[in-house]
Amino acid sequence: MAAEGTMMDGELAHRMAEERAACRVLQVWAYSRDQGDWESLRDCFHADGTITVSWYSGPASGFVERSMAMGKERRPEERSKHLLGNMRADVIGSRAILEADTVITVREFIDGHLFDFASNARFFHLMERRAGVWRILRANCIYEKDRLDPVIPGSVPASFYDQVEMSGPENGFAFMRFRQTKKDRTIPTGLPLAGSAEEAALRAEAKRWLAGG
Repeated sequence: MAAEGTMMDGELAHRMAEERAACRVLQVWAYSRDQGDWESLRDCFHADGTITVSWYSGPASGFVERSMAMGKERRPEERSKHLLGNMRADVIGSRAILEADTVITVREFIDGHLFDFASNARFFHLMERRAGVWRILRANCIYEKDRLDPVIPGSVPASFYDQVEMSGPENGFAFMRFRQTKKDRTIPTGLPLAGSAEEAALRAEAKRWLAGG
């Protein structure tokens, strides 16, 4: 009985270590993205990794290059941060689904006005352990709700928000769409918004992949 208990303890410790290793990749990703540590950011992905976010969909290498370019264009007053919350890693063998709450905060100029933007979202990543190292294979972000406020209250007329569509199933992505459009960035089609058919399809595909499909 003691030997059986020791074996179970060992299996639990191994599973927890794998989950922790997978979660740490996302922590490194967020810190590297926010602090401009581009090589560390690149190392979070496998060479064939991909990512889809509000302003980009494609190879992870392109995401890093675009992030670098955006960093160079940023004005001194502008900042961005990815704050991570609850995390869950579902590990089977060398594959894992990693999901984490996040709040994306950005201070930026739009049409000459300085704004604070915040988006509640969830990272939903497919991870693989290759040669003993966990990295991101497929990165996605599920958007839940957002807001956009002028840093100086009352400095922006109400008409500034006339183009923001707050009704319908995409209301949780309304301000993200507004600001990305203002910056002439292309928004990928079929982004997974919370509760959408795209989110359901993403989860179903991930479940099949995790099972070895």
